[in-house]
Amino acid sequence: MSQFLPLLVTDIQRTIRDAVVLTLQPEDPKAFAFKQGQYLTFKQDFDGTELRRNYSICAGLDDGVLQVGIKRVDGGAFSTFANEVLKVGDTLHAMPPQGTFSAGLEPDRARNYLGFAGGSGITPVLSILKTVLKREPKSTFTLVYANRAVNTIMFREELEDLKNRYMGRLSVIHMLESGQDIDLFTGRVDQNKCAELFKT
Repeated sequence: MSQFLPLLVTDIQRTIRDAVVLTLQPEDPKAFAFKQGQYLTFKQDFDGTELRRNYSICAGLDDGVLQVGIKRVDGGAFSTFANEVLKVGDTLHAMPPQGTFSAGLEPDRARNYLGFAGGSGITPVLSILKTVLKREPKSTFTLVYANRAVNTIMFREELEDLKNRYMGRLSVIHMLESGQDIDLFTGRVDQNKCAELFKT
C-alpha cells in the first residue's frame, strides 16, 4: 500500500504569474532524502474524490530544502489549488521521492552536460543542473530551455544567478516562440533547430 507522509508548506514563491515554488518541511526528513531529478507524488481530496499528481523536485542536493515547482494548468484541480488556494502553514501529503531521471555524480571527472527542457519541464533538470555544478566542479552544463515568451520562463532569475555563480561553466540558451531578435533562438526546438544550434 502506498505510504503518504505529511509535508508542511513553509514558503510559497511565485516564479511567474501562473506557477509557484513550494518549500516543504517533512516530519521525517530521512524519508524525503532525494536524488537530483526525482519527483514527489501528492494526494489531495477534492469534493470527495482523491487526486494524485506527480511534481518534480526543483531543489539541488545542497540547497538544504525540499522544493517543487507547480505550474497552473487550465482545468487542473491540483495545480489550480496549489497556485490559488494553498497557504503557508498548510499540510500536504506525499509519497517519498521516486524516479530514476538522473546521472551518477563523479566529483573528479570533467564532463560536459547538455540538458533540454520546455516550460515547467525545467524542474527536474534544474535539480540536476544545480547538483552537478556544485558537486562536479570540473564539469560544465549547457541548458537549452524552450518557452512561449520571456514572461513564461520559470526560474529565469535563478538561472541568471546560477550563470553568475558558475561563470564559464553554465550556458543557458533560451528558445522562445516569439520575441527574439535572432532567428536561431526563435521557434520550436526540433531536429533542424538542433542541427543549427550544434553548428555553433
